[in-house]
Amino acid sequence: MTVRTAPAHAVVAPDPAPLSWRSWRWWVLPAGSVVLFALWLWSLTDVQLEKTSGWGLLPALPPAWYAAFAGTMLLYLGALLSRRRLGLGLAAVHVVLVALLFGTTALVYEAPRYPWTYKHIGVVDYLLEHGTPDRSIDIYMNFPGFFYLAAGLHQATGIPVEELARWAQPFHALVAAAAVYWVVGGLSTARRVRYGAMLIYTLGDWIGQNYFAPQALAFPVVLFVLGGMLRSVPPGKEGFRFERLAARFPTAPDVDLPRPSTFWRSRPGAALLVLGFVYVAVSHPLSPLLLLAQATAICVLLRPARPWLPVLFLAIEEGWLSLAWPFLHTTYDLFEFGLHNVTPPQIAVTEPLPGYTTALWAAPLLMAVIALLTAWGSIAAFFWRGRPARVIVPLVLAAVPLVLVLGQPYGNEGIFRAYLFALPWMAFVVALQIFDEQHPWTPERRLFAWVAVVVVAVLALPANFAGEMSYRVAASDVAADVWFEGETPKGSVLLPFASSYPLRATEDYPDHLPRATEGVEGLTDLPGFAEAAADEVDLLEFTRNACDTRAGTAPVYVALGPAAEDNVRLFGTMELYTYRAFERALGEDPEFTEVFSDGDTALYQCRN
Repeated sequence: MTVRTAPAHAVVAPDPAPLSWRSWRWWVLPAGSVVLFALWLWSLTDVQLEKTSGWGLLPALPPAWYAAFAGTMLLYLGALLSRRRLGLGLAAVHVVLVALLFGTTALVYEAPRYPWTYKHIGVVDYLLEHGTPDRSIDIYMNFPGFFYLAAGLHQATGIPVEELARWAQPFHALVAAAAVYWVVGGLSTARRVRYGAMLIYTLGDWIGQNYFAPQALAFPVVLFVLGGMLRSVPPGKEGFRFERLAARFPTAPDVDLPRPSTFWRSRPGAALLVLGFVYVAVSHPLSPLLLLAQATAICVLLRPARPWLPVLFLAIEEGWLSLAWPFLHTTYDLFEFGLHNVTPPQIAVTEPLPGYTTALWAAPLLMAVIALLTAWGSIAAFFWRGRPARVIVPLVLAAVPLVLVLGQPYGNEGIFRAYLFALPWMAFVVALQIFDEQHPWTPERRLFAWVAVVVVAVLALPANFAGEMSYRVAASDVAADVWFEGETPKGSVLLPFASSYPLRATEDYPDHLPRATEGVEGLTDLPGFAEAAADEVDLLEFTRNACDTRAGTAPVYVALGPAAEDNVRLFGTMELYTYRAFERALGEDPEFTEVFSDGDTALYQCRN
């Protein structure tokens, strides 16, 4: 996709030395990965979850865990910045990195991470019980592709759906990393660049979209489709759609440009890309629109073998949306334009635990660092490395979701989805400048690479683990929801103390569902809570009134437990001793009847 006319100052580095089996280096990566993986597993025996605090899980992790993380980063960066040719052994190091970042919580928590995971478990259980979705229930029933896949995996393997949810994060993180390696392969054949992009992407992917959810698998399929389209583009000048574009962005004679693939230019290849889009369209409402926009951008800038694919994608999307239209247009605003979509989400915090406010800045700072590195890589490519054509396409593909977020209905959470879809392309631009072996490995360049990646890695830890007092779910809270959905009358309402509570975890969830546009609402979200929270007597009266306003044809149940106490401790919404006094008062009040108890969790039926 580039014009191979080199500027006079271009320097092409010699090929790195081949990796021989006689050299000790060939076994360093696999052997080091095994040692670090074993160190990680051993460190998990010393995790002290009771030390989880405003810094999240970070104080609970032992020194051995941090040693395994530091060793993984040293091994990864050492391989990328060495003069030796890379083999496939670096994939083993990446597996260890994913295990550290996304497998730790899967092993040390007693239940799947994130309270909002459980509503997806409930959809899978519903399909297992009923076989077909009911489109009138919620939006998940109108995009059931992922849920059918999970149900089929459960039936084929016998693995409980809860266990599939527990291991979803490390699995999806590995699949996404492989998809990034694949899509970057449509822009460069250099393993250093491809592995470097994988590294930057995995460290930068803090937003938690890879849990047990439709987007977690739809996103890698999006990259698969885009990677197949890129592989069908002719190399050199012929790859550009417009001659003026080709003349405007010449580059050096790069040796890592991919050759066009015979398969991806064929009909079977095109059919496979269409099947990929079909899966995305039936699994998630936003991802196919982003895929359609990015595929269109590729066809506008480049000459893929099947430039009509976006037209077919649009027809498929319209066909599927027509089936979901009766539910969608009566329930949601499909478009919401405005700059408010890019304002950061606000969290109600009064007096949080020490460290939490500081840790909250790690995630936006991580995004800013990656954005700055992308900007630096783009400037370098345009102005002093003579390689603008190598970055113009990924920069446009990164910009597409950032523009579309201004008109999407997800509100200010949409900026995180835009960041996710832009991240692989930003990671490529960064990796191309940091790890590309066609330019001299000067000491300054190596130092910059070390500093840049280490900063990203350090920020990745609080970005991933600072919110664990909200993300961790107690098994007793899950048991309470399962009891509620299975044992209470149809139309009953569960009112948790805080919204970070596992709900809709069984196939019976539609019998206790609020209006489709409502999210989980707890006592702390209701108007007047802050005033009532100063005294347990006032809060008890506030809870009685909340039960009355939610009463319908069936009872209301108040849920207290670990999620409630963690919310109080983390966000400082009220004094902890006041909360515990309220907990005792609720248990003694005759207008509340305890109907379920498991460990620290209890359900109380309101007087109505």
